[in-house]
Amino acid sequence: MNQMKYGLHGVNLNTCAYPDAAARIGRAAEAAGFESLWVADHVVLPDPPVPGRPMAPDMRLLDPVVALTYLAAHTSRIRLGTGVIILPQRQALVLAKQLASLDVLSSGRPQGLNPRAEERTPR
Repeated sequence: MNQMKYGLHGVNLNTCAYPDAAARIGRAAEAAGFESLWVADHVVLPDPPVPGRPMAPDMRLLDPVVALTYLAAHTSRIRLGTGVIILPQRQALVLAKQLASLDVLSSGRPQGLNPRAEERTPR
């Protein structure tokens, strides 16, 4: 029987967007047996906020690829993923190079962009 796997989302937001806190939370999640760490993405946040979007315009929000690379450097086994990357706001070739670099530096731990269960295959 397959065991349920747990991930921790939002590790590039608010308090988690401070270096010491991000490293501590990443290591603690890995030690506690979490399967994965997940980040969010917004290049900019609307000001004033848009109805239905809970993020304040001054919320701390790190770039998802940079945050995952930092978390990869402070952990060793936990998988790394993005809940979403807003592709139209990014240059495709640069993003591809960044994600390929993250894959190398983390020894293959990224789970992809907004993955579905059938797209997540362990390495």
